[in-house]
Amino acid sequence: MTGVYSVRGDEPIFEVEHLAKVLILSLIADPAAANYRSKQFEYNRLMKVVGEPKTRHVLFDFAACQKLDSVSVGVVIALTLRMRELGGDAAICCCNETIATTVTRLNATEPMGQRSQWTHFPSRRYAIEALCTELN
Repeated sequence: MTGVYSVRGDEPIFEVEHLAKVLILSLIADPAAANYRSKQFEYNRLMKVVGEPKTRHVLFDFAACQKLDSVSVGVVIALTLRMRELGGDAAICCCNETIATTVTRLNATEPMGQRSQWTHFPSRRYAIEALCTELN
């Protein structure tokens, strides 16, 4: 995306939805193209959402994502770690092979205490069912 977002530095890299107590974060096609300030804005905005009582789990939907960079993966990792600190969990869905490899490689470059693992689901439906089952 370009235009007013790039000037202001608040270009969204995630589309946000709530379903039950699952926060669904769908990455845009090319979060790597967003400027660093936008990624900082998204990090700060979503850290607040993750901390809300209505959020118990987070699901990262990579269906639209075609390119990924280290900063965006860092945001995914940080949100995952925060959700787990709060007693919830995180999962990934709809990740193509290229993006899955990128996530794995970039996660491996993080310091040991900041690495994360996710269950990868082939569809959003299976992921939400699994996460919601954990709620009961």
